Amino acid sequence: MLLMIFTLLIISLSRAGELEELIKHALENSPTLKTYKHMKRSAEYREVYSKSLPNPSISVGFNNIPINRPYPSKYEPMSSFSIGISQMYILPVKRERESFTARMEGEVFKLQEELARRELIRDIKLKYLEWLYAKKKEDLLRNILSEIRSIEKLTEENYKLGKASLSDLLSLKAEALRVEREIKNLMEERRLIKAEIDSLVGKSMELKGEEPTIEEIDLKEIDEDKSPYLRVVWAEVERLKAELERRKVEYLPDLELMAEYMIRPGLDNMFSLRASVSLPLRRSRRENLMVLEKLEDLKAKEQELEKVRLQVKRDINSLRIEEERIRELQSLTEELKREKERELKALQVSYSFGKADFRDILRLYRELWELRMNLLELELSKKSLYIRAEVYR
Repeated sequence: MLLMIFTLLIISLSRAGELEELIKHALENSPTLKTYKHMKRSAEYREVYSKSLPNPSISVGFNNIPINRPYPSKYEPMSSFSIGISQMYILPVKRERESFTARMEGEVFKLQEELARRELIRDIKLKYLEWLYAKKKEDLLRNILSEIRSIEKLTEENYKLGKASLSDLLSLKAEALRVEREIKNLMEERRLIKAEIDSLVGKSMELKGEEPTIEEIDLKEIDEDKSPYLRVVWAEVERLKAELERRKVEYLPDLELMAEYMIRPGLDNMFSLRASVSLPLRRSRRENLMVLEKLEDLKAKEQELEKVRLQVKRDINSLRIEEERIRELQSLTEELKREKERELKALQVSYSFGKADFRDILRLYRELWELRMNLLELELSKKSLYIRAEVYR
């Protein structure tokens, strides 16, 4: 018994839904996500090589060569052939801070990749729901068309008995034509949505129209400060702080070590050792301004962080208000639909006794059909709202 339950569980987990298959393929093949992966790897490489010293330089040359004898010789004791090597030694504090800046940039790419992944999933879910509900609307219209055909047959019989007029029949035929036109429009709309889904997924996949499971989110529990949009900008702030710290040590001198060996034909060979350091003579016009430049960049990014925080808060509040509006509309529409159904039954009884106008019955049918369509649209809006809210968690 336990073995059978375990087997059924494995089978159910291995069978991913249609929407999950679309999302899986999109995540595996998205050029945007692949771009971020390469950018992260690039930052990782820079984090490592930033700690190392630059390559040494080797120099060769002739020294003190006369014009009439352009090579070292014993007749010119000061002439020589030299070979040297030099190494630029960048201070460890500079290299460590440069490496830390690269690490912070990698964190930015990581969060941007996560946000892009969330947005891709959201867009696919929204388009899939849009396609699915266009199909549901099409099915509803086909049911409505079937109802119209049934009413039309009944009206034709009443027309033969003199209980219905020609205008009643013409009204039904016009209504049938209108519904057929809407069905064709929805079929075209579904084809366009399917093309958008194929573009997001990166592959054309046959859609069956499976009902996806949409988690109902408590919008009041969403913390605006933990939004991925804020996390990205906050990581950019941290990266700029790291760049600022790197700029603050730019004025510190770098050391260059040099060694040279001279071969002199007429005298003993010699060697030279030299060390040189950079002097921050233009610090007030260069290094200090570099720090001030990065400070302004940091202040601008902090203002952007506050702007994004306000925007995220506004968007989440808009979702909360929209959720309340949809719930109220759903409740009102359901109640109105029940009321119209009761009214239609009463009017049909009156019509059978010749005490009601057929146009009133047709009007009620139209209102009921419109209410059913409105309920579908509200259901779509509510599910879409929760999908849009998933990005902010």
